[in-house]
Amino acid sequence: MKLSKNLAQKIVKEMMKVIPYNVNVMNEKGMIIGSGDRNRIGKIHEGAVKAIEKKQMIEVHKLGKGAKLGVNEPILINGEVVGVVGLTGDPEEVRPFSKLVRVTAALLIEQAKRLKQDQEKEKQMEEFLYELAYRKKEYDKEFYSLSSNYGVNLDNNYQGIILIGENMENFEKTLKKLLPMSTHFLRLDAQRVVLFLEENKKNHMLIQLLEDQEEIKKMGVGDFSKPFSNSLEKAGLAIEIGKKIMPSKKVYTYKELEFFIGLTHENKNKRIHLIKSLERAGEKLELIKTLQTYIEANGEMNETAKHLNIHRNTLNYRLEKIYELTEKHPKNLLDLVELLSGIVWN
Repeated sequence: MKLSKNLAQKIVKEMMKVIPYNVNVMNEKGMIIGSGDRNRIGKIHEGAVKAIEKKQMIEVHKLGKGAKLGVNEPILINGEVVGVVGLTGDPEEVRPFSKLVRVTAALLIEQAKRLKQDQEKEKQMEEFLYELAYRKKEYDKEFYSLSSNYGVNLDNNYQGIILIGENMENFEKTLKKLLPMSTHFLRLDAQRVVLFLEENKKNHMLIQLLEDQEEIKKMGVGDFSKPFSNSLEKAGLAIEIGKKIMPSKKVYTYKELEFFIGLTHENKNKRIHLIKSLERAGEKLELIKTLQTYIEANGEMNETAKHLNIHRNTLNYRLEKIYELTEKHPKNLLDLVELLSGIVWN
């Protein structure tokens, strides 16, 4: 690891808070890159050059051309000299402080090294998640191997969730506390964050928790389709369509808005299938006729029962049966529109 000028000056600053002597920090070539005396920065320190060559402390007891009294001790990391710390003054006086300065410098360098490694790892993770979010082609062996390095099991189902807020960068710390350890997230820009939510029975609780956060203005929830980019795309479509028909709502789910999203893609087969499932239930229950009559009566229960010549309880039973077979309830306006479209397209 190379010693940067910024880190060298930081070492000088921290050490001179507690030591009443000038501190110099030299790089692996003996050039002064940090000093309490800014005029010395950029100059070659002869004592440091010798300390690097011998890998041991060098003391300067006599003043010479450009040389000042002091001690110079190499900073060793894993047996490699990465720099030198020097204290200006009578060697007898400054020697006791030399080890303290060297050890502190080594700790700060190791800390900076770990920080850089963490930043690199975080950057690589972001790049992987970005590819996962937008990758359309099948996951190959190489991508599976890469995913395991980042704790993502591509055999599991992941749900794409898009969070939209005014300043999501500031919200990241809060988000980390809210999310389970297995959940990854990626900030696409200042307003949008993507969650990679692994399938779990408690997901609805997390979604509710996120909905309660004031920083989040809109949220789109995809399904568990593969590749993940499909789920993310559906979350985006849910927000796009949801804002048009329910602008005051905060959370839009693909499951809830699938029909309207399907309209934009001319996808009629699923709606037709709803009606086919009612037809397969048999003529005994007359579910299609019941649904048609219910629509004609504008959802008036008494009027529908009267036209069908059945008791209101029987009508309720039939409507519940329609819901059981299609997961669409005629009493729900949006569900009724789907059922109506299925009748028209069938």
